[in-house]
Amino acid sequence: MFYTPKDAVFSRVSRRKFLEMGGAAASALGVGSLTLGLGSTITRSRVQAQSSDEAKWKQYAGSKLVFMSENTPPSFAIRDNIKSFYDLTGIDVTILTDDLPVVQQKVGIDLRGGKADYVLNYVQDKPIGAPFGDFYADMTPLFGDNTLPQDPDGYGDDAWFENFLSACGRFYKEGKIVALPYDCAVACTFYRQDLFEANSKDFEAEYGYRLEFTPETTWKNVTDMAAFFKKAKEAGKDVPYGYAQHHGNFAWTTQLDIQRMLFANGRWMDWDIDDVYGSQTPGKTNWGDAQSIEIMQRFKDLADVSHPDNLANGTLELNTVYQSGNIAMQVQYHEFAASIEDETKSRAAGGKTAYAVCPKGEPSWIKNGGQAVNGCNCGIGGIGINGNASEDMKRAAYIFAIWSVSRDNQFNVLKGLGGTPTRKSVLAMPEVQAAMNRPTTMPNALTFDAVYDKGIKNPNFVLGPKIPQANEYYSILAGEVQKCVSGEQSAEDTCKSLQTQLDELNNAG
Repeated sequence: MFYTPKDAVFSRVSRRKFLEMGGAAASALGVGSLTLGLGSTITRSRVQAQSSDEAKWKQYAGSKLVFMSENTPPSFAIRDNIKSFYDLTGIDVTILTDDLPVVQQKVGIDLRGGKADYVLNYVQDKPIGAPFGDFYADMTPLFGDNTLPQDPDGYGDDAWFENFLSACGRFYKEGKIVALPYDCAVACTFYRQDLFEANSKDFEAEYGYRLEFTPETTWKNVTDMAAFFKKAKEAGKDVPYGYAQHHGNFAWTTQLDIQRMLFANGRWMDWDIDDVYGSQTPGKTNWGDAQSIEIMQRFKDLADVSHPDNLANGTLELNTVYQSGNIAMQVQYHEFAASIEDETKSRAAGGKTAYAVCPKGEPSWIKNGGQAVNGCNCGIGGIGINGNASEDMKRAAYIFAIWSVSRDNQFNVLKGLGGTPTRKSVLAMPEVQAAMNRPTTMPNALTFDAVYDKGIKNPNFVLGPKIPQANEYYSILAGEVQKCVSGEQSAEDTCKSLQTQLDELNNAG
């Protein structure tokens, strides 16, 4: 809980007057300090274009910033290494971390309330960026500002992996950029290669093909594999269950889970909107069509042969189930490889796990005439600046933001807690290239071929949907999908119910 001093400036002046002071008065003073809610302060020393790099980094020495972030590896790593930022800049940054739904709630109240208590925010692409994108500062005027330090790799689209800058930084239109890619969670397949090899002969005798995972492995094959392991497990054989889905209480990951299967089969999308920028007026949904009903039934079929605690397994729980040796395969986010490869905690470590692209669509399941692809999706977390902040506070926050997403920082996070780089230059480093093969000191790098070289490439990657009511959509979808998976309603009734509710949600009835 933050301590608010009795004589805090923000309690004695109007919000508008205070923001005017933050921009105009501080500039007029040249050197000064202003208190900005929750104990944040801004102190500025004048610099010019010809000032030294050191002076540009230190122009806000003595300031205090608050960064509200999800509890992700980069956030923990940067918090542990925050002294190096302080030594470089003299800026004191408090990093607060929590689960994503809590972060979403807190920053949403701050942004919409006209406050800037959390000057820096973790902008997860759809749950935070889609509803709140208009409230963040546009970073483009700061790119190349010769009175600020700048990253030598730059901030253009080519500096990041394909579509990453647009995913977390652009909402509903080109131009304005509200966040820089900070970390990413991209889906890929984790499977127990040792168990596949040991049971391939029995599987082939029953299904007529080898028990192996390749880029051509379809969702139908995955269902066969799950059914095989479940049958063997329940017959008393010493094997785990084959598979489990993402359900639990976090609605967004349920949406991402079924979205992968939907997109793999015909590149089906929830709405006919731009998949990169999204739409504030998405119109009528595609839920309820023949393709969605087909895949909803297939998703239910897979659930029927999955781990018995399937409905209770959120993303974190699912990874624990895999790590503890209770399932042979999961589609998971690549940031979890570091925990899988931890031999002190994981039964799936030590070369037992292989990493591959997401399963491919099954041609016989495609009703819309679309393409079968290795449907992959993601969460791209950006670091953004609260648009309610004063101009000097935005500039100070920008200095922290560019430092946080620099190549060196991303490399250090990858080496330490197991981060997930967003800059292409990180993967170009010889140490990272070597770490993509066993033995490795950077376990997440084992996923990089499946993720960066295949999963995020067209036509496999689906980014959206970005709509203002994204979180309401996730809640509605998860509730209906889980009714279907539990046998409470049919696939067709589920899809028709989604159609009705989502068209009402978007005034498209």
